[in-house]
Amino acid sequence: LLNIIRHTCVEKGGKLLIPAFSVGRTQEIVYLLDQMANQDLLPRIPVYVDSPLAVNATTIFGSHPECFDEELSEYLSVDENPFGFNGLRYVRKTEDSKKLNYSTEACIVIASSGMANAGRIKHHLYHGIDDPKNTVLIVGYAAPYTPAGRLREGAKEIKLFGEFKAVRADIEIMDSFSAHADKLEL
Repeated sequence: LLNIIRHTCVEKGGKLLIPAFSVGRTQEIVYLLDQMANQDLLPRIPVYVDSPLAVNATTIFGSHPECFDEELSEYLSVDENPFGFNGLRYVRKTEDSKKLNYSTEACIVIASSGMANAGRIKHHLYHGIDDPKNTVLIVGYAAPYTPAGRLREGAKEIKLFGEFKAVRADIEIMDSFSAHADKLEL
């Protein structure tokens, strides 16, 4: 993940767009970025969680440390807020989300939905999928017929809001974040 961030945001000066489910996946990514920030590994770039549901879910996660696993409970002795660090911004307002679409700053945008077939990530993809400076990071399962699923399959163009957009952004896949059971686990 750190290599993808450095390549996209530092070397290319682009946006790292991460379609992520609002509950669970977003918090896992933010927690990992928090760890990187505490170790001074994360480049000094803005990170946006652009999903009202994810913002609310993160607040609930943070309010219930009794539910954390052992690793996260131990981490609280180092950082009392594993879902907050300098440069992290939680976006609630639609107007602020729209501003991100037109911003040219290097940044990370985590937005729902994870399959990129709804939510604010769809708008970010619409405005950024055709820019070779950008990277789309798929962090889990996506049904084949969804935009994220098509990107996983190597599509050269995807349809967003009734318009075909060329895929010029880098596409990266990290299945280590997936929470879905595979055949043997079922």
